[in-house]
Amino acid sequence: MNLRHLTIIFFATLLLSSCAETTRHEILGTTYGWDNDTGEYSILLDAKIDKLRIRHVRWTSPESNCVSGFEDHLEIEGTIGPDSTAAVERLLPQLDKCIDSKGQWFVNQVFLSSGGGLLADGYAMGRLFKKYQIGTIVTGGQQCSSSCAIAFLGGKFRSMAFDAELLFHAPYLSSGIAIDCSDYGQVDELKKYYQANLGYKDGEYLLDRTMSYCSNSSGWTLNADGAKLFGITTD
Repeated sequence: MNLRHLTIIFFATLLLSSCAETTRHEILGTTYGWDNDTGEYSILLDAKIDKLRIRHVRWTSPESNCVSGFEDHLEIEGTIGPDSTAAVERLLPQLDKCIDSKGQWFVNQVFLSSGGGLLADGYAMGRLFKKYQIGTIVTGGQQCSSSCAIAFLGGKFRSMAFDAELLFHAPYLSSGIAIDCSDYGQVDELKKYYQANLGYKDGEYLLDRTMSYCSNSSGWTLNADGAKLFGITTD
């Protein structure tokens, strides 16, 4: 085999490798995703804003339930704060609404992967998810902690993969940003938010467990079955 043949084989291998890379879409914050064998995943927006990354993704396929032939979702990775709230507020109205041939509506989904951030923005994002009736998801390999877990609770439907994690901890005082977790009298807003999304019993229990952890590095951690047991997920 001469040098010319070796060169052709080398570049053919590179081309095949490149094609293989484009046949799979990986969700932000994890190696989980989908192959493009049943349709095409297109990234309509991939925004990097300080410590946040957010993507608007569209799946186009003849197998889609939507009469439009495509389905939109968001992927969020990074710090929950003013940037994430502002980005979500702008992007949620842009997601195409999926309606099938019978007029049935399917919720758009948001995938969350974050170590947390500001409590106020966790509330704000969660309320936006509730307003637009979004399905919130923490998929395999992702962790949604602190204010991310707060935002997750705003989903109309909430689901987790078996190897995903949610982490809740008490709000803590940090340069005046959050409340003092040693003072139960200041957690009324958190209690109301939990109960509004989970109901009285499950909300009360989550508040009690949340307030047991006053730390930004540890907390009450749940996998999919644990979250289901305490009414945190809906499936």
